[in-house]
Amino acid sequence: MKITIKKQLIFAFFMLCMPVALWAQSITVRGTIKDATGETLLGVNVVEAGTTNGTITNLDGKYEIRVGRNASLVFTYIGYKTKTVPVNGKTQLDVTLDADVLGLEEVVVVGYGQMKRADVTGSVVSVSGDAIQKSVVTSIDQILQGRAAGVQMQQNSGMPGASSSIRIRGINSLNASNEPIFVIDGVIIDGSSSSGSENPLSSINPSDIVSMDVLKDASATAIYGSRGASGVILVTTKSGKVDKTKYSLKYSQGVKSAYKKYDILTTTEFVERLFSEAAIRATDPAISAADLAISTADRAAYVLENEIMGGATDWQNEALRNASLKNLQISVSGGVKNLRYYVSGGYQNDQGIMYHSEYEKI
Repeated sequence: MKITIKKQLIFAFFMLCMPVALWAQSITVRGTIKDATGETLLGVNVVEAGTTNGTITNLDGKYEIRVGRNASLVFTYIGYKTKTVPVNGKTQLDVTLDADVLGLEEVVVVGYGQMKRADVTGSVVSVSGDAIQKSVVTSIDQILQGRAAGVQMQQNSGMPGASSSIRIRGINSLNASNEPIFVIDGVIIDGSSSSGSENPLSSINPSDIVSMDVLKDASATAIYGSRGASGVILVTTKSGKVDKTKYSLKYSQGVKSAYKKYDILTTTEFVERLFSEAAIRATDPAISAADLAISTADRAAYVLENEIMGGATDWQNEALRNASLKNLQISVSGGVKNLRYYVSGGYQNDQGIMYHSEYEKI
């Protein structure tokens, strides 16, 4: 009887110790989540790998979770790469998440929400920063020329820096403007102009642009209402980042010339043609003597003018020239945690292939 009671006591003791032993296998892990620039991240998902045990970071980027000593924590956040970190018995675990550029490119903000880029491929066209930097243009609307499917562009004038007519999926209205609206860093700018030689978008420096997105259908342009009926072009410009001061200098120069000239008669060829026509007219009995005398006087005047001018003059060569195109861009950027800056300046000079058509912008 005594042996049985002793066994029961030992069994009860072990049963009481088991929860303590199991509890001793779990620890409380605390830490702070930051990005590569040192900014704390709010709302980061922190989950024990293989379980549903999880939490999120608070306003200060801090978290607290109770997990097994040998567990692993999985950190996930939109726009950042997922990171898995083994606990290894540590109670303090600070983590830095790296930005996921490819992940950001898969999401497009449209209207009042966001959609996967795969779902809006037919309605959104993007022009990358690399393509923009390689282009030599005087205005941001020229960046889209030949680079965006479904977008047609036509210059309103041959003058350098002139505005362009942009049509997204054709003509949408008979009475209202068919020009799209430009949204530059959230500010709406009307790209239309009453004059073909004036361009309201020429005040924006093309070198300051990071990317351009063209929204073409109703779902993508919903937030802009009737103003977006002819399409919306989103423009994102450069901004400062938390980093040491960076200086950038870009200079380019080119030459422009007429692609093709019209094949026209020279002065000598024109006079010879008049003589031929006069000879035919002289044999026509319907031509009066007075008209024939006037034709003879005209021929004499052309011959005299041709001799005074010293021969044939190609007025196309006199009006057109080989023009130079210069582009100088300077920028300074950087910043610390609470202060970021980006300052840029640019100078453009486009002579134009026709004399007195020079375009200069600072």
